[in-house]
Amino acid sequence: MTGKVLKIEPITEGDDLAAANAQSAAMRKAKTSLKEAIDKAMAQSANARAISVVPSLKDGRPMVSVVLLDGEQVKTVEQPLD
Repeated sequence: MTGKVLKIEPITEGDDLAAANAQSAAMRKAKTSLKEAIDKAMAQSANARAISVVPSLKDGRPMVSVVLLDGEQVKTVEQPLD
């Protein structure tokens, strides 16, 4: 509820490591910060809150999927990071 990080664990293997490496590759190609992409996605809905943000590469382009919660509605917005 507070947004505080309670625990940090290293990612060393498996699907979590593969996902982390894919997200890292997307961010290396990004020219836009995650904050800027989130702000742009949230501008589409005045009362929305970002509840999930995941960078990825789609067809070689860095993109981010932002999941917004607006009241009881959940909406996913794709934003380019290049």
